[in-house]
Amino acid sequence: MNAYNRETIVTALAAAGIPYQILGREIEADVLGTGHKTHKINPAKGVYLDSATGAGGTIEGLLRAMDLNPSPSVAPDQPKARQTDNSQLARTLWNNAWACKTPHELYSGPDLNGLSAMNKGARRAQWQTAKDVTVQYLSHRGLEDAHWLGQVRIGLPDRFSPEGTRAVMITPMRRDGNICGIQQAFIGAEGQKLDRKMLGRKGVFRLPQPPEASPLPLTISAQEKGGMLLLGEGFETTAAAIQASGLPGIVAYDVGSIQKWAMEQAEAAHKPANRGTAVPVIGVLVDRDINKVGQRGSRDAISSLDEAGLAARYLEPPTQIIGGPKGADWADAQQELGPDGIRAALTQCIDQQNKLAAYHEAHSHEVDAALALPDDHKRASGIAAVVPYMSTRQINRALEDPYWVVRLNTLYTLQMAGRTEEIDRTHAKNLVADKIPAVHTRALAAFQDRFAPYPSKKKEVSMQQPSMSTDPNDSRDVAAILGLPDNTNFDNPIPPQTPPERSHNMEQQANTPQTTRQYPRMEASLKAQDETWYQATLYADKEGQLKGTVSITNKDQPLDERHKVEYEAKKDKNGKPFLHAKVQIPDRPDVHVFVRPDAKSEVAMVSFTELKNRKHQQIEGQGGTLKPNEAARTAGAKDKTIQAIGEKLGVNYLDSPAPNKEKRQYPRMESALKAQDGTWYTAGVYADKDGQLKATVRINHQETGLDEHHKVSFEEREGSSSGRYYSAKIEREDKPSVFMNVQAPTMKEGDIRIARTDFTEFHPEEEDKNKRFDRIQGQGGWLKPNEAMLAKGDRDHTMQFMREKLNVDPVKQVEQAKAKGVER
Repeated sequence: MNAYNRETIVTALAAAGIPYQILGREIEADVLGTGHKTHKINPAKGVYLDSATGAGGTIEGLLRAMDLNPSPSVAPDQPKARQTDNSQLARTLWNNAWACKTPHELYSGPDLNGLSAMNKGARRAQWQTAKDVTVQYLSHRGLEDAHWLGQVRIGLPDRFSPEGTRAVMITPMRRDGNICGIQQAFIGAEGQKLDRKMLGRKGVFRLPQPPEASPLPLTISAQEKGGMLLLGEGFETTAAAIQASGLPGIVAYDVGSIQKWAMEQAEAAHKPANRGTAVPVIGVLVDRDINKVGQRGSRDAISSLDEAGLAARYLEPPTQIIGGPKGADWADAQQELGPDGIRAALTQCIDQQNKLAAYHEAHSHEVDAALALPDDHKRASGIAAVVPYMSTRQINRALEDPYWVVRLNTLYTLQMAGRTEEIDRTHAKNLVADKIPAVHTRALAAFQDRFAPYPSKKKEVSMQQPSMSTDPNDSRDVAAILGLPDNTNFDNPIPPQTPPERSHNMEQQANTPQTTRQYPRMEASLKAQDETWYQATLYADKEGQLKGTVSITNKDQPLDERHKVEYEAKKDKNGKPFLHAKVQIPDRPDVHVFVRPDAKSEVAMVSFTELKNRKHQQIEGQGGTLKPNEAARTAGAKDKTIQAIGEKLGVNYLDSPAPNKEKRQYPRMESALKAQDGTWYTAGVYADKDGQLKATVRINHQETGLDEHHKVSFEEREGSSSGRYYSAKIEREDKPSVFMNVQAPTMKEGDIRIARTDFTEFHPEEEDKNKRFDRIQGQGGWLKPNEAMLAKGDRDHTMQFMREKLNVDPVKQVEQAKAKGVER
């Protein structure tokens, strides 16, 4: 095996523009350009490991795959001295840094003896500046409490610091209570982060909650276990969640360390001395990465904890958090939602995960009984019915079953439910390496994006496999066992849904958290001539700064990008105002976004240009009108974004006519139901061109300020007494889910059959199944055709659907109402 020294590899990485950092004896590099330095390169041993996927091999093979071919180092005549451990240097930097008593006062720091009075004054002025920009940085991140300043230390820049550094914020990494490394955040004059580096060996940093923080209420089970302990990647992410929740936490610094810490806790739990000891519930703060490294690493950590009998919760930020080009985390939630918003989001996330854990626990005995069946065929045929109830530990147990049809059916059911991400890396690799072709093929389809593009040239040692049957004919009739048609193709990566899955669909759907809340935004879309869509959103933060996202998508290429931008107010040579934002795209021309008022200053128009040869080239296309979304229109004069657009561009959306799409009435069956508490449930029901029944639903209460808007799709169901009806589930952010049903009840003789809508709240926490569904009582709910639907007549898809599926004729319904003197 060829040997490479550290300098040779670093030179090759730098020449290729690959980000890297040196930690002890290893070089960590972002080889794949994911934003995470997951490749651990060990020059002394000549090997590397990708911590995100588990793939590894020789350095020679890795460099060859990247088209980098540095010469191997020649062995020296004399043995080199052992490489020094940077841990001691890290401890020295930590000890020499200054700590803060308060945001306005420093503790005594490094010794100033030997300096003249003038130099002492200059040095103290440097420390004061460093403290001020550090306070500014933490404030920008929403960490304004003096508590956080007391958790870090402040150093001065040196010759290795990035240009423009005014302060180095240092956080410690500890092992067994001792400092083994540090993380340095280099901060500029405006309180902005310039860079971040680690020094020494990896460890963790335990963060207490601020003394004044009010902890979130915990379940009795969590209280018995000693509360909840948060576990996150970065200092800012973990601190934001701790501040919002009032719960303590641990900073692991990266997803690999989260996995390592979880494995250490699992190993400790198995020791006899620790059995029976109360261990807090671990709340894993998930980074929602674009490349899914954070999500998968967090699930692997939870799998380790679950296998050891330790409770853990998967806490991922809400889907509406925009974040940055690499993804979103809880620090982004703090920035976008504010203190109250992130606390509410964390509360909802923890509650949902607690309910899901209780749901799994309530059905645990059913899963264990199904997995314990001695007959292979009964175990295989019964597994699909209990997969929706499985915890991580039970999923692992099912995937280790010696009978291959059990493994296949478990993977199949998880894939159909969209839960393959819950399978940890070890079991995913076992499935891909399975000797049964049907299991192997399906696993390849399910996990194709989990494996590095630079596989090891050296043959990898396969992980231990459970005892298994390798004869595909052993099942006699696999399709019959799975409850599938005889001609089922097991190599098809998107198979049909099984009957057991359909029977449990409602319970599973009810326990799958979703978020539908819309935030006030200004939005614009432009369709280019090459079918590429350019979409821009704008919103004003609490300081009035206009920010947003730019999305560039093209299904045919495929292209799917999302970039976070800040808009700058400018004026052209004629003195007319406009907004400008720049999107930097690697390996492609930068895209510039311009927002200008139209000729009459009634609306703003968004245009996009590409910078080629230092010239802006207009992207031609259709669209580009900037419009407020529904949430912004509802907020009206209170919305900061509408105010900011008016101030900066002179466009007053409050006096502007409503968008054209609101003037146009679409064919709908409409209903309104007023509940006993004064809440209105209004719906517009329609069938699309494919015959799929859908609806827009509004839930509002004028006195309480409640105003929700939802879009739903219906599934056809068959009631034992009511016959055919259509049902959809409305997910609500902080309130019980609501099921909406469309049906046509039997009318008295002589009356025209009329459809109606019913709404039912779902309470999964109720032990009594009869109490889980609480029908909303009120007046109204009858579906009536609007004018647009009647004008379109027989050509309307909704009209056809009502007649064919529900035996309802909206035209005759209106005629009968008019005959009785009832106005529409």
